[in-house]
Amino acid sequence: MKNLLLSLLLLGSLSAENLRIDTIAENFRDPMEISIAPDGSVYVLEREGRLLRVNPDTGGTFVIGELPVTALRESDKKSPYAREDGGLGLTLAPDFATSQELYLYYSHPTELLNRLSRFTLKGGLLDLSSEQKIFDVITDRRDTVCHQGGSLKFSPDGLLFLSTGDNTNPFESGGKAPIDDREERDHTDAMRSSGNTNDLRGKVLRIRPTKDGYEIPAGNLFKLGTPDTRAEIYVMGCRNPFRLSLDPKTGYIYWGEVGPDARKADAKGPMGYDEINQARQAGNFGWPFLIGDNKPYPILDFTTGKPGTLTDPAAPRNPGSRNTGLEILPPAQKAFIWYPYSKSSEFPVMESGGRNAMAGPIFYHDAKRPWNLLSKEDDHSLITYDWMRGKLWKAKLDQNDDLEKLVKISDGLRHPMDLELAADGSYWLLEYGSGWYFNRDGRVRRIRPGGGNEAPSLEVEAVAGQANRWQVKSASDPENEKITVEWWLTIGTAETKLATGSTVTVPANTGSELRAVAIDASGNRSIARVPLNGANQQPKLELELAADTLAPGGTLGFKVKGLGDPSQAVVRLRYIAPAGHDSGVISLSKPVTKTLTARLCFACHQTDAKSIGPRYTDVALRYKDQPKALETLKEKLKKGGSGTWGEIPMPPQLAITEQEADAALRAVLALGDVMSETTGSAAGTLQAPTTLPDHEPGGAWEITAEARGHQTTRLRIAAE
Repeated sequence: MKNLLLSLLLLGSLSAENLRIDTIAENFRDPMEISIAPDGSVYVLEREGRLLRVNPDTGGTFVIGELPVTALRESDKKSPYAREDGGLGLTLAPDFATSQELYLYYSHPTELLNRLSRFTLKGGLLDLSSEQKIFDVITDRRDTVCHQGGSLKFSPDGLLFLSTGDNTNPFESGGKAPIDDREERDHTDAMRSSGNTNDLRGKVLRIRPTKDGYEIPAGNLFKLGTPDTRAEIYVMGCRNPFRLSLDPKTGYIYWGEVGPDARKADAKGPMGYDEINQARQAGNFGWPFLIGDNKPYPILDFTTGKPGTLTDPAAPRNPGSRNTGLEILPPAQKAFIWYPYSKSSEFPVMESGGRNAMAGPIFYHDAKRPWNLLSKEDDHSLITYDWMRGKLWKAKLDQNDDLEKLVKISDGLRHPMDLELAADGSYWLLEYGSGWYFNRDGRVRRIRPGGGNEAPSLEVEAVAGQANRWQVKSASDPENEKITVEWWLTIGTAETKLATGSTVTVPANTGSELRAVAIDASGNRSIARVPLNGANQQPKLELELAADTLAPGGTLGFKVKGLGDPSQAVVRLRYIAPAGHDSGVISLSKPVTKTLTARLCFACHQTDAKSIGPRYTDVALRYKDQPKALETLKEKLKKGGSGTWGEIPMPPQLAITEQEADAALRAVLALGDVMSETTGSAAGTLQAPTTLPDHEPGGAWEITAEARGHQTTRLRIAAE
């Protein structure tokens, strides 16, 4: 163990792999999971129920189904109901090429349950009438209950694995174990789910689908017919298991386990850890009684706050009154890799910051494939990633399947949500998007080894004075190979090739997206998109940062690409305190929000969204460091005025009291304490605030780039 720790400590300074990551499709809405078809098509399930297919050769993206689901929606963004429900999991049947069958795990639109079903595509579209229910998982959706898991994966021998979350509110346990046994507190009690041998939540389930349902395979945790157990359970004791991965040679399964938020250990239990887990056989992985390398929680009395007996990993006990299963549980197995918000002493290469662990495919080197992401020396490596940290790592496994070394191989990703291996050896990465909910910037990207022959670059533009006509603005190839440009038009759920060459005319009032695909002599491709239906017409900005971490008081270099006029650039830096489950939303306190709502201030202003008047973040930054800012703004509230932010006048706020005005304006100005900005330049530096509230391990910096007439882009990096 000492040699392993020394090796891991040394690995912290190694640089990332040389990888090539190409964006193939974009503008997804909270995409959750992908599955790769034998013909290379990529299928995508979104949180609100859309099912899409991506053509990897043209970048064409087609909505092929709308699955009715219960989900948090933009019409009620702050609802405490169904916080992580929706379309949860997707995988294609092993015989998909002939059967056109796929499996979906989703939150039922009318019943309190998540359902695993098999569907059939007919004519390439999802046939809702073909649904064959496999089984249901009873769930709760009230009181900010979350953790649904939902990853689906088939093993080579036809067994189907499904991860399910503990379906518990994590916000009322102080970042410790949610084992609240008081009456009417079932929504904060994971003893009823993860720790319950007779419940399907907080588990990895394993079944063999049949024509009419499913069978229980040999080797699950409990034999069929064992009292007070569910035979579908392969692994129990999970909190929120995300993104299953199966080793095709050993049959071992891996998954990322999203952990609790406690930032330090105390009498009520250890600090929080995320985990990468390895199950060589069926077993119990401890939650909510143990975490990490079997660090125990005490059985806490939530009435008195007094900690009780520590859990014994060799014989965990579930004393919960809502436990319908066995009281003495199977021995707990420790995590394979575990790390907190702060830097890990065991695995320092995981670095620090927010955390949402995921487990990707196992890499095996195959000289017969077109692509091998890693070297032959990396044969038998698990690829892991983290949704919050935006990084990939390779975990080299030794001949005994123990961890040999752990090395970062990529960073700067936009909330990586799923990673799948294609038959040609390329990896397909699903990026969820920049926000916690309601994204429109999710992406599907292909990862290949870097170096060698690179893809061409391509820009297109409308032909001046000629309606519906487009042309290549520029095209070049790094190796000076000949480039062929194909023009493809999306029409409904299909696409058609319009032309080959430097120009194209699109038939009037047809199609939703035009794509130019530049192909070099080696077959490398680049895709340029032209929306035709009015959506996403604004050009996108690309943001490059000089570092992936930043300390308070430090400076961060940046470059903004895609700007028409650099003088319009606004680049902002904002600190996000380590609040756990952070949505990234800039918000004011509940009392201040109540005041601003009652006084109708939100009719003209939003905290960080465009409206009639300036955003409150704009106000905070404009008056940042002005000694008399509070007095100046109070006067403006009383008298109203115009000209400072534009032509639209602000009426006097006569109804607001002096006390209300003072509290609200102090809160607005405080937004600027954790922000800075640079304007009027496409390249420069951002200065981080020196003093930060709640500066504890796990914080992050969010950097946004915006300009009039462009789509805003945002990135996050870890706060040191």
